[in-house]
Amino acid sequence: MTVHVTRDGGAVDEFARFADRYIKHTDGSLEIVRSGSAQTNKYGAGSWVDVTGDEKQPRHVRLRDWIARMSARVGGGRKQ
Repeated sequence: MTVHVTRDGGAVDEFARFADRYIKHTDGSLEIVRSGSAQTNKYGAGSWVDVTGDEKQPRHVRLRDWIARMSARVGGGRKQ
């Protein structure tokens, strides 16, 4: 699927290879993973505004998010 990245200045970068995916990192940066290529494209935090396309979430990120959601449900956010 095509991934469109809108940069801070309004320019749009397009990645149109089959199975291109993006990863939003917790520090605010963005990484474009291109199929068939070991090299990735990276955007620093604040240098991109919007992204559309297919999002790739590594397994450990999904597990970490699940643990955070479960701990919030169980009372991880309780005030003492």
